[in-house]
Amino acid sequence: MSNWINEANYSGKPNITWIEPYLKNDGNFVRGHFRTSPNETIADNLNTDVDNDGIAGFWDIDADGDGILEINDGIFEGLDGFF
Repeated sequence: MSNWINEANYSGKPNITWIEPYLKNDGNFVRGHFRTSPNETIADNLNTDVDNDGIAGFWDIDADGDGILEINDGIFEGLDGFF
């Protein structure tokens, strides 16, 4: 995976999914959380800020900080069903 976005081939913001809390085999508890679907980059994940602008990549309209906006169909494309 890359920390930059090739805007010519970018498929848009990843889908976001709620992961229910669960207990791992080693006994550790994992709290419920949101997770983005894998795609060609880490720049638009919920927990990454590769351009260090203080905005997590999923919410950032220029997630990799190259000055080119990554919006294809809108910033909330991956949130279908959450709003």
